[in-house]
Amino acid sequence: MTSRGPIDNLGIPPLAGLCTYEEACRVGFDVDANVNLLKRYNYASRRLHESLVAHVPRTPEWEVKCAMGLHQWILAEHCAWIRRRVSEMREPPLHLDQCPDPKLELWMEETIRAESTVELLTGIYSVGIPELIETYQWHLERTNPMIDHPTCRILRLMLSELESMATWGKQALSAIIRTESDATSAKDWEDHVRAYLAEAGGIAGEPARFAAAPLPTPRSNGEPYEMDVVPKRDARFTDPYNQSALIDEYYKDESRAPDERTYALLYKRLREMDVPEYMAPIIFKTKGKPWEYYADLGRQLWDETRHAMMGEVGLYQDGVPFYRYPIDLKTSLTANTQLEPLQAHLILTGIELSLMPKKTGKRFEWVIAKSSGNDLAATIQDYDWADEVLHAQIGRRWLVPEFGSLEKLQSAYDELWPRWWALSLEKRALSEQKEWWSEFLREIRASKLAK
Repeated sequence: MTSRGPIDNLGIPPLAGLCTYEEACRVGFDVDANVNLLKRYNYASRRLHESLVAHVPRTPEWEVKCAMGLHQWILAEHCAWIRRRVSEMREPPLHLDQCPDPKLELWMEETIRAESTVELLTGIYSVGIPELIETYQWHLERTNPMIDHPTCRILRLMLSELESMATWGKQALSAIIRTESDATSAKDWEDHVRAYLAEAGGIAGEPARFAAAPLPTPRSNGEPYEMDVVPKRDARFTDPYNQSALIDEYYKDESRAPDERTYALLYKRLREMDVPEYMAPIIFKTKGKPWEYYADLGRQLWDETRHAMMGEVGLYQDGVPFYRYPIDLKTSLTANTQLEPLQAHLILTGIELSLMPKKTGKRFEWVIAKSSGNDLAATIQDYDWADEVLHAQIGRRWLVPEFGSLEKLQSAYDELWPRWWALSLEKRALSEQKEWWSEFLREIRASKLAK
């Protein structure tokens, strides 16, 4: 071993504090090896993102939907970071939308075919996310921390978020495994998808890490995965097509009390869970777009999930569980089963654009909440307003090129709207439309007074 003498750094940490001299002498990965690994990481993150998106509508547990909304966006962001890093490493053309290894594809084609929430959480959070964590740690231990600092930086940032995701997944899976049958299902599915992961040599393609084992019979038949687009909710939720409460009108009605108008807004936020359920097929079924498209729509899907959570917390503040009263599902059911992805995106963007006028849109909603004295509701509406401005921008960014101009987009929306509205109204037949709003108001007002 070469003897290295002391260096006078004036007592100042050298190398920008990134590492010691000895660590900086590590040879690490060359550029080609690094790029090849990053392409594998991009593919795994993209397919895990896709698996989460594909299951948003069909997953009945609200809390799982909330985490899926967040985690799919985080993974989309990770892909964007990885893709940018690859583009910095003399790699034109990038080929970032191609599968770098058919064996990785086999693993992900099995993972996406989870048939229950137990299997979904197992495949993503017991296998996929932990494998990403282990792989990024392995990479950091081997690459040069100073020479390859831009890669190390994004790996550390991603690790922090992935570890939080893994912690949530472990807790959620523990909660959702309630029977011996559930436990068996989780174990069998973990063994199944892990066998395909091992066959690929893990995400990094290192077969020596895994013991050789025969592959189980695949669920995939080689055809593209078909997502279940029908939105579902768990047993806590009742009468999901009840539209008897006209909350889109109540908050505008100046004859109603300020607190009722604000509760209508909070319920409107709560109802937004059907927007992630609505957006998931748009993202999953739309192929061949630049990654920025999926990252933008992934962000919007997460924001809409957050809005539903805002409504959840707004009701919690005044003592009413978010699942107590009907949360209408007609929007996502109609869009997912009656419209093509581009049509669904057009309707969504048209609605977003209609919320921009100062006197009738999101600012108006904020003013109502602010005037009611409900400070939390005002904060909720303030951020909802900011998010919706972003969403209108996202819609324009991706749909104006599709239609040729904003005017043509608006014309197409106006033409489609009557059909959309008629299809939505048909869903009223799925419920007896029992009135519930007055009971909700009595309960939440009594609960607030009792605090």
